[in-house]
Amino acid sequence: MTEAVLNHIEKASPPSSVGISSAADWWKAAWVAPAAVFLLGLVLRLAYISHESVGFDEAFSMTVSRLPLHEMFRQLVADFVHPPLHYLVLRGWFRLFGFGVFQARLLSALFSTLAVVLLYFFARYFFDRRTAVLSALLLAVSQVAIMFAQEPRPYAPFHLLVLGCSYLFVRAVREKRALYWWGFVSSSVLMLYTDYFSVFVIAALLFCAAIYRKRYPLPRSWVIAGIAIMVVSYLPWLASGIVHAATSSTKTFAGNAEFSAVHWYTFLTAVNTFNNGKPTGLRETSPWWTFVVGGLLFSVALALCLKRLLATKSGGSLKRLDREGIVFAGMLWLLPVIGIIGVGYILHIPYNFRYVSFCAAPYYILVACGISEIRSAVWSWALVALILAYSANSLRANYFMQWKENWRDAFAYVERNSKTGDCGLFHPYFKAPEQWTITQAGHPLPFRLISQDNLAQGLSECDRIWEVSWALHNNPAWWASYKAERAPLEVDHAKTEETRFFGVRAALYTRKPK
Repeated sequence: MTEAVLNHIEKASPPSSVGISSAADWWKAAWVAPAAVFLLGLVLRLAYISHESVGFDEAFSMTVSRLPLHEMFRQLVADFVHPPLHYLVLRGWFRLFGFGVFQARLLSALFSTLAVVLLYFFARYFFDRRTAVLSALLLAVSQVAIMFAQEPRPYAPFHLLVLGCSYLFVRAVREKRALYWWGFVSSSVLMLYTDYFSVFVIAALLFCAAIYRKRYPLPRSWVIAGIAIMVVSYLPWLASGIVHAATSSTKTFAGNAEFSAVHWYTFLTAVNTFNNGKPTGLRETSPWWTFVVGGLLFSVALALCLKRLLATKSGGSLKRLDREGIVFAGMLWLLPVIGIIGVGYILHIPYNFRYVSFCAAPYYILVACGISEIRSAVWSWALVALILAYSANSLRANYFMQWKENWRDAFAYVERNSKTGDCGLFHPYFKAPEQWTITQAGHPLPFRLISQDNLAQGLSECDRIWEVSWALHNNPAWWASYKAERAPLEVDHAKTEETRFFGVRAALYTRKPK
């Protein structure tokens, strides 16, 4: 598409138009479009990266990464949600660049930007440059990719490792080069130590290898040795106690709750999120119209790509490399999504879209392939422009809508209005959460802390008491649950002021006159 437009410009330009011809030649340079997409992805991942206060999961990542190694592994095993690699990388990152929310998020932003670059090379291996650029562009403006690019959680590095692992695998299968195969095995081990759902990626890749086993037979010694290395390398983590921690935890099989259960429409909501369908908030339910608009913009292009593949069975022409690219991308998108949703449904494991977010990249390859099928340059450019406009509207939720608890303003408010001799307590659990400690950033606590153990003594000695309470995602049920904890405070003290921030409340209680 791009080449056709540029060729048309060149042909239409008079011989004397040296400046126009030179400009066209510059835009035709192979590196210009990928570099522009890379810079766009970087800018979108760095934009407003610090506009929100630290979130609950972010605080866990940051706090556990600073602990002594033995204590860090103990807590990660007890939490069991993710393997340890990302926390180890984050630990080293903090030692190099200092501890802070910005530093932690910057690491994820860099991982996510590199994923945009790697997706270009992965798509370029199978398709033309236009399809590769479009694939990278879709990932660059992806609402969910930018969301995880601005959180110090394992998802951004996992997205990068999935693409790296897949790229090495397809080159090893098609070119029979040992270097690529052992690179795939090594990256698979890293991937397994980043996210448990790596097993679905590896299974999808091996399934593709089985499809093309006659055309590209893999040496049996490679397969056996590769799987053996993955299993042996992962045994230390499996033997660490995570299996017992996971099977004995009440949250492992608690996927019956409405917010975490798998429904008949879960696959559709996942695709809609790939389609940037969260314009009203990243944790909000998608409006119905996003399924229609997103379906028209993204899924129609996907259908064109699949039509391109099916046409070969009825006499249509398609290069072997293109056809294999569609199959590999399709399997990397579809099989993990169906597998993860299916396991969540059968075993009642809590489901969250972040578990399948890594499937966005291969999905965008298929969408880009479909856009490239549109023969009219006008219509294809129009579709790209509409997708970008639709995505820009959704990205407002990433940059301008709060969805993390506002600890920054709550701490500043209490620090500004506290007086010498003030006391304070936290709800729930009468314990300062990690988010408060990180927001504090070395500042002294603005009040004397009252714990649950010295509650009676603190209430009797303090005339002014700050009560700081918080609710994850501003959940009303959390606020209601604090009534019992607040009851002792209200016996001899009355609330004189209260300021509410998103997910955090700061209230001042003063002693009642006798």
